Amino acid sequence: MSSYGNFNSTEEMSRFNFTMRATSNDIKTVNSYGDMAFISTDQELPYDNEKKELSSVEIFLAGILESMMLTIIREAKIKKLSLDEIEAKAEVKTTNPLRTLKVVGVDDAPRIDEIKIKVYYYIDDITKEEADKFMRDALDMDMVYSGVKKGFNISIEFIYEL
Repeated sequence: MSSYGNFNSTEEMSRFNFTMRATSNDIKTVNSYGDMAFISTDQELPYDNEKKELSSVEIFLAGILESMMLTIIREAKIKKLSLDEIEAKAEVKTTNPLRTLKVVGVDDAPRIDEIKIKVYYYIDDITKEEADKFMRDALDMDMVYSGVKKGFNISIEFIYEL
C-alpha cells in the first residue's frame, strides 16, 4: 500500500506490496529480514539433525505448508465450515544434494525433483467427498501454492480422518 501520491481505494484494496532483505555479513550465515522479524540460516539442506535452525529448503517448505494451512483455515471460516484439525507433512526428493556441501567431483546443480504433501484434516458436518472438494478449491485461493506448483513437481494427498 502506498504512502505517497493520491489514494485510490480500489487499487489499494486489490494490491499489497512488500519487501524483504537478505544479508550475509560473515559470508556464512544469511539473515532475511521482514518489517518486524528475521530468519537466519547457514545451510541449504537439513544435513545436521542437531542444528536448531532450519535450512533454506526447510524454510521454503515451511512457507508452502504454512500458506496452505492458513488458506484452508481462512476459506473454512469464510464457508462457515467446522474445520476441527489440520496437519501437513512434506517429503522432498532431491538430485545432486552433495553439491550443497561442496563435495569435490559433484558438478551438477542440486535440484528439488519432487515435493509430496499430505494434508490430514477433519471437517464436521460434510462428507469426505465434499471435504476433499473444499480442500482442492481452497488451495486454488493460496497465492504461494499457486505460484510454486507451476515450477515444481508437487503432489498433494488429502487424508480425511477423525
